Amino acid sequence: MAFPPQKLKGLSGTTGRRLIWTALVLFSVGGAICSFNPPADNGRPPMKEEQAMNTQSEEVRAGGEIGTGDGAAPSQIETATFALGCFWGPDARFGRIKGVVRTRVGYTGGTTENPTYHGLGDHSEAVEMDYDPSVVSYSDLLDVFWKSHNPGSRPCSRQYRSAIFYHNEEQKRLALESRKAVEAGTGKVYTEIEPAGRFYRAEDYHQKYYLRQRPDLLNELRKTYPRDRDLVDSTAAARVNGYLGGNGSCALAHRELKDILPQTAGGKLPDLLCGPGRYEAEDAGRAGTR
Repeated sequence: MAFPPQKLKGLSGTTGRRLIWTALVLFSVGGAICSFNPPADNGRPPMKEEQAMNTQSEEVRAGGEIGTGDGAAPSQIETATFALGCFWGPDARFGRIKGVVRTRVGYTGGTTENPTYHGLGDHSEAVEMDYDPSVVSYSDLLDVFWKSHNPGSRPCSRQYRSAIFYHNEEQKRLALESRKAVEAGTGKVYTEIEPAGRFYRAEDYHQKYYLRQRPDLLNELRKTYPRDRDLVDSTAAARVNGYLGGNGSCALAHRELKDILPQTAGGKLPDLLCGPGRYEAEDAGRAGTR
């Protein structure tokens, strides 16, 4: 993007730099101002590596083993895929739900092959999750989807649109019914409902974004999940990332981690996550109000 010299005349000092930077941000994200804090583990990888990273990750589908330390996967796993703006928040929100086995963020809904964050093409940011339907239903997940964003707001770009990508006819039926119910209560919504296509996993620095801001917690979790892929795909990382994203209480996170992780794992996690004794205080306070 080039700025004509006459437009820049007089823009000097801090004010000028801020105006130019704001214009560049607005241009680069199609009108959406997004907050981005570099991850604590040395920030984003070089742009030249992104294509290789995404080609290696390929598409991910349900089934198979979950992260080492989480035990065996449930006997039945189904997959849900949603787009509702920037994917960091939804990754944390859905990852906090009991019955959600693992989450991942990525790009889908378009035709561009091997998209990257800086070469998204016609794809949208999305969160995909594997879940145990005996614990949480697709209708429950749809309810969280609708409540987690404003579907009545026209999206500023295809990257941040609202969409439901169904994986079977039952999901399609439920998605259409839920959209009709939302429209009946709030008016027009801009959420699109489409069949799920190829899902490209986003770069590592986008996965479990809030957890990556806490290298102390990452290092502790890596004692159980040495491979980054196992860590990202673990239920434990989904729960911790969810809590760090502002979803749920510390006491609840602590109790779930005790159930998810082996007895020998977790070590310092409760105190690192909540602060010494905080989860015990929350439990005590809850017991005192019963």
